[in-house]
Amino acid sequence: MSELWKLGVMFLIALILGYSGVILSFLVGPKRPNKEKLEPYESGVKPGKWPKGRLAVKYFLIALIFLIFDVEAILLFPWALHVGDLKILAAIEGGFFILVLLVGYVYAWGKGAIRWL
Repeated sequence: MSELWKLGVMFLIALILGYSGVILSFLVGPKRPNKEKLEPYESGVKPGKWPKGRLAVKYFLIALIFLIFDVEAILLFPWALHVGDLKILAAIEGGFFILVLLVGYVYAWGKGAIRWL
């Protein structure tokens, strides 16, 4: 608990640095609004009407699957650091975690969510 204040100071410094850039650009930056600047902008194209057909969600689905497996893979790093200390308990928990990952991967593959074409 005595080391927790260092984390608080670091968090406070991060907040100050993050917000100071936004506030400084708002205060110092040029303010010349015109019609073009006030229009919505989307990927270099002026936004129009929604397409008449269906929207393909396969790209979003692949992105979500990547995000899920990426975050779960990141959780394996702390486990790998302490697996030697916990011995058999860590091996069982790590095996179960990897089994859950494998089941999710096989399920997504079976549903056709990972097909590229």
